[in-house]
Amino acid sequence: MREYLVMTIYKVFLLFCCVFQVQADEIRIAAAANLRFVLPELAQEFERNTDDRLAITYAASGILTTQIQHGAPFDLFLSADPDYIQRLKKAGLTQGEAVDYAKAQLALFASNHSLLPIDKNLYNLKQALAQNKLNKVAIANPRHAPYGLAAKYVLQQAGIWQQIQPHLLIAENASQAMQFALIPSVDAAFVPYAHIIQPKLTSQGRFVKLDITLAQQAILIRNRSEQAKQFLLFLQTEQAQKIFIKHGFLI
Repeated sequence: MREYLVMTIYKVFLLFCCVFQVQADEIRIAAAANLRFVLPELAQEFERNTDDRLAITYAASGILTTQIQHGAPFDLFLSADPDYIQRLKKAGLTQGEAVDYAKAQLALFASNHSLLPIDKNLYNLKQALAQNKLNKVAIANPRHAPYGLAAKYVLQQAGIWQQIQPHLLIAENASQAMQFALIPSVDAAFVPYAHIIQPKLTSQGRFVKLDITLAQQAILIRNRSEQAKQFLLFLQTEQAQKIFIKHGFLI
């Protein structure tokens, strides 16, 4: 009985050590929601050549910033808006300099069930609004989602930001805006270009790319893992840049 108990304790100890080792080798990434399709491929390529593993959390950049400010244990922050990184820098929560690794693009998408013609100047959207024929338009929340802020800017430039308010369906982040775009009551959505060029989404509607880009930055969080530096360097390699371009980003 005693021998069995000793062996059980020993096995538990080994299991604890293994779990601790895995956790120690994890690089915890706070990633903007628009990276949901490109980051898994980048992670796979990085992990293939290292002993490290990425643990990725996706959310709107503003939400992730708040989490980091409240002590969330991330090692690296990939933001869709440099302003959020500046907030963390001013709060003394980062280390080193921010890295510009890509530029993202915004698109206007209408699913197959939508009858709304779409164009980059938003002429048909404005016309549908003026004729009271517009249902819902999905955007990410401008208060904490860079894609929502970009959509707000485009709508302001078109002169219809105030008028379109009753028709807006506000998503938590850019990925959810893409999900909302497929709802039958939604005529159109402002979404990441990187999302709608994915094969499983391209067949579900039509889109136009808009004349606005979003700077993408990454920065190390203070007092976090050394391995995160290696992934930050990897993001700047030609190999990583090719993957970004493949997924609709600009370098």
